[in-house]
Amino acid sequence: MEHPITVYITADTLISSLGANTRENIKAIREYQSGITRHEAGIISDTSILAATIKPEQWKRAKNLGTYTRLEQLFILAIQDILSHSEMNLADEDCGLILSTTKGNIDLLANHPDTPDIRVHLWEMGRRISEYFQAGNRVEVISNACISGVSALIVAKRWIESGRYKKVIVAGGDILSHFITSGFLSFRSISSERCCPYDARRDGLNLGEACGAILLSSEGNDTDIILSGGAISNDANHISGPSRTGDGLYFAIRQAMEEAAVLAEDVSFMNTHGTATVYNDEMESKAIHLAGLETVPVHSLKSYFGHTLGASGVIESIICIHELKENVLFGTLGYEKPGVSMPILVQADHQEIPMKHCIKTASGFGGCNAAIVLTLPAYQKQPSSVQSPVTVHTTATVSIENSCLSMNGETVFSSSVPNFAQFIREAYKNTGGSNMKFYKMDDLCKLGYTAVEYLLKEKNFQPEEIGILLVNAAASLNTDIRHQMIINQEGDHAASPTVFVYTLPNVVAGEICIRHKIQGENTFFIEKEFDADKLEEYARIVMKKGNLKACITGWCNLLMEEYKADFKLIEVQH
Repeated sequence: MEHPITVYITADTLISSLGANTRENIKAIREYQSGITRHEAGIISDTSILAATIKPEQWKRAKNLGTYTRLEQLFILAIQDILSHSEMNLADEDCGLILSTTKGNIDLLANHPDTPDIRVHLWEMGRRISEYFQAGNRVEVISNACISGVSALIVAKRWIESGRYKKVIVAGGDILSHFITSGFLSFRSISSERCCPYDARRDGLNLGEACGAILLSSEGNDTDIILSGGAISNDANHISGPSRTGDGLYFAIRQAMEEAAVLAEDVSFMNTHGTATVYNDEMESKAIHLAGLETVPVHSLKSYFGHTLGASGVIESIICIHELKENVLFGTLGYEKPGVSMPILVQADHQEIPMKHCIKTASGFGGCNAAIVLTLPAYQKQPSSVQSPVTVHTTATVSIENSCLSMNGETVFSSSVPNFAQFIREAYKNTGGSNMKFYKMDDLCKLGYTAVEYLLKEKNFQPEEIGILLVNAAASLNTDIRHQMIINQEGDHAASPTVFVYTLPNVVAGEICIRHKIQGENTFFIEKEFDADKLEEYARIVMKKGNLKACITGWCNLLMEEYKADFKLIEVQH
């Protein structure tokens, strides 16, 4: 029998408002320092705002990186630091690189939204960073809202276990700009005070910027933390609000614990998303109870770093790694009085506790959730052998391009209308669909939503039996341009939450999940060109891990009047 591969975390680094490396960040947290400060009007917002930004002096390290954007410099600095502490070379064929981000170089869109700089494309950002390290095409970009960082760690773990790579660097980063702050302000989700997760006084989040990097390897020693489990799910409930029951996050926690063979009594602490918004914290408390973890200590790091978007899952995992190693649970800064309906164990003070396993969770727009289990080597539990690979076959295909929709290679709908908006409305009506919310979606969501209406005709799966994996090149740039033009012309106060929510490409998967009650795995990748074989290879891994009966895979790309959807339904062959 072949034995499973253990995935070790052998190096990490963290650049944030609290410091230029992991050591500085840990020291600041130990001293109860917060990186959240007040920024005057005009810097990252039209109004004064509390946020956690990286200090100017930290950029002095970015020597000879003048041709790279601010975010690219952060990624390069973080990755360089990882490489300096390891024998890894990203030019080696057995080494991979995964970047997680929500908006990448979106700050470049401000000056020319009508003719976007090519560097705004996430695939171009990935290409530039990969080229710097000679990593070739062994780079992936994940843009899965606020779970991007945790999602990237899970993807890296699976690529190592499958034998694709021996080592993978996962780097997560996002910076702040008017684009981002105006959107969150439009949701009225930003607090005028420093955020206080799970507290009765909580009234919103603070934004932050950061970049972190983690090296995962199939080789490690008895001091390296192990990434022992991971899972991704969807609420299938709402694109901008968390589930009222917590079941989606619970599904991710349960699956991650099952993979790690960890019971509730084995878990030493949980690091949750903990944004300090009313509904997020409430949802998490319910998920914790559903998972039987109500007696496990819980903490959030958002009052130290702010909400750092695509970086948050990576940088918060780094802190968890060192808490496990040092037998310390950091307090939730600012916490005073319980404020969630389902009691959970939160403290403001740091405490020393015995350590075995940590569960790290994240949740985001589009209804997505993710959970990982981090384990001290002495407490690692593994199945005795590797599961047999699943055998799958394609049971349906749908393609949409040039005002034509084909299913299983045959044209089922076409139109002579000249523009996408009218065509996609007609194509949707042709399905017999009656969801009036369809007409309020952005064009990317309409494209994917319509494709899946045809793909899942006469199909019926239970919510946890099916997942969805999507990829495109333009991310959500079509709607990004619209949001940027609004705030350019009318100011940040004019930003619309109904526009901003669609400035995340994974929301198309969220809309599909709501419509078809899909609560299995969902991840959104960014690539310049579609590699259908690689996505299907990953789908097989996902289906085996999540015990799925089916998975939707697809290319869903739209920018202006250029659009293409190429979807498959893959099912387990018995």
